[in-house]
Amino acid sequence: MGDMSVGPCYYCGHIGPLNITYYNYPIVCNCCDGNHKIRIEHCNNCKTEQPIQTKIWISTEKLLDPVGENLFVKIS
Repeated sequence: MGDMSVGPCYYCGHIGPLNITYYNYPIVCNCCDGNHKIRIEHCNNCKTEQPIQTKIWISTEKLLDPVGENLFVKIS
């Protein structure tokens, strides 16, 4: 957190200054560098919650052999 933006809130749609929260997931994807992450822009009035769904880009080769391709990252 700490970044600021202006636009519609992800939760209520109010347009104005927004906070930015990142959620990280232990999966290696083609859309992010390293672990998959989601950026949520929200107003000060809305409580941030981890999204229920996410879209990721993964090469088909990795899906066919997720363990051998190190698709998932070990969580410590």
